[in-house]
Amino acid sequence: MVPFSMRSIAFIVLGSLFFVFTWIIESYFEPLLLIGAICLLMGGIFSFIAIFKEEKGSMKYISVISFFIILFLYTWFKPFEIIRIMTWLKIII
Repeated sequence: MVPFSMRSIAFIVLGSLFFVFTWIIESYFEPLLLIGAICLLMGGIFSFIAIFKEEKGSMKYISVISFFIILFLYTWFKPFEIIRIMTWLKIII
């Protein structure tokens, strides 16, 4: 595998783990959710870079598909979490 494909998979898995940890924790912990969203976004960016650089292998497509599936499922089951993430990003920026 090539570097951007590996990084994209790593960030997608890391972002998914942070989302799962946020879901498991009883009390709501916003920074953990924000870190998960940023990791997931970085994974998506790295996978698009891998596609544009025409790297070998199919892992870049798997990470793009999983990026969109994870975001869809998270917004389907927890729609207000996305609003909280956007609010955090607005405060930070």
